[in-house]
Amino acid sequence: MWVTQFYNVRVYYGRGALDSLRDLEMKEPIVVTTGSLLNSSLLREVTSRVDNPLVIRGPSQHTPKAELEVLSKIKGRNVISLGGGSIIDAVKISSPAFHVSVPTTLSGAEHTAVAGYTDDGIKKTVRTRPPDVVILDPLSLTGTPERLVVTTAFRALDHAVEASYSTKSSPFTDALSAKGYEYLVNCLVKWDLELCQVGTWLASLSFMYGGRGLSHVFGYVYGPAFNIPHGVTSCISLIEAVKFNGGAPKLGNVVETLEKILEKYRIKESLSKYTTLEGALTHAKKLSEMTNASENPRKMSVEEAKEFIETVYD
Repeated sequence: MWVTQFYNVRVYYGRGALDSLRDLEMKEPIVVTTGSLLNSSLLREVTSRVDNPLVIRGPSQHTPKAELEVLSKIKGRNVISLGGGSIIDAVKISSPAFHVSVPTTLSGAEHTAVAGYTDDGIKKTVRTRPPDVVILDPLSLTGTPERLVVTTAFRALDHAVEASYSTKSSPFTDALSAKGYEYLVNCLVKWDLELCQVGTWLASLSFMYGGRGLSHVFGYVYGPAFNIPHGVTSCISLIEAVKFNGGAPKLGNVVETLEKILEKYRIKESLSKYTTLEGALTHAKKLSEMTNASENPRKMSVEEAKEFIETVYD
């Protein structure tokens, strides 16, 4: 038996979805965004649709705990998060009264009731209230660099693939992960940004209910430790994580499909770009412990963690 409870979130999606901001009639909202968007046309598109907004710059990549203080003023206020997963998670943690999320990447943070932040060099998660409204308009991705779209799509693929073989998988999560995976693969073949957003949505829900595996854990350990974007950590680890777990049979030949995507976009990532092998191996015990505490289907010894690190290092 499986029980699923959906939380109360409205999602506007498709071309023109940004116009729904006018219907929300938000008065003097705070817009939390990234430094790269402070002078962007997208920010102007958002602020032109609300009344007297205040724009502030949010925390940097991986949402360092020390930088969350900048958002203390938003507690109890109406807030629009405009950016990627770090911005969205920071706003979720900071408890706004009413939260509208406008994602500019495919990390999927807007669809979950958990948020991540970095403390003492390790990514940690807390339960949070999800956004009240999510706006998925392909216009929000048109200014995002291609590489960032692809790597965060790979993060979303990470969610779908690992949910498919999670120890908590169910017929419900299988349907979400299979369709999310299909949409994400097709969107990267056709460069259909609207399809990417819907695929990310489905994949994020499969992760929310199915849990995380080795590749996701790898991102939690190595992303903050060496300042690697989470989308990139998935490009480094996902294929080898699938191999470690004996494939993802519910989704077909995942390894070949993922390899073709990385080849198509000329994305070749390895851990050696970000640290020394000696530095990487110092986290082997943590990788093993966190994998074994996750919903990964196969346990990982410290020696196996070292072998995995050596494989993704080259």
